[in-house]
Amino acid sequence: MRPSLPAVRKQDARGRWDFADVEFIAEVISKDTAANDYGPKKAVYAAAGIPVYVIADPYTGRCHVHTDPKEGEYTGELTATFGMEIDLTIAGSALTLRTDDFPRL
Repeated sequence: MRPSLPAVRKQDARGRWDFADVEFIAEVISKDTAANDYGPKKAVYAAAGIPVYVIADPYTGRCHVHTDPKEGEYTGELTATFGMEIDLTIAGSALTLRTDDFPRL
């Protein structure tokens, strides 16, 4: 898991980051974690209001970009084939995910 945090963020008294500051999370699945990544994790991230959840699937050669969390689920989804560029612009911060070098299994 690789969360993205904004430039201005806050830590609690124990030095932990607030989950509300996470802008997106990207996961690369494995055969052992696929069911968890596509199921429970996706639901937890949506319930937490994580704006963007990206699942890179080397078995299908696709990225699934889940957006717009509402009432515990993502309401938007984009599927991109490896090789495409994905616009992950969040809150005015420009970010493009290049997938042309993503390996396939």
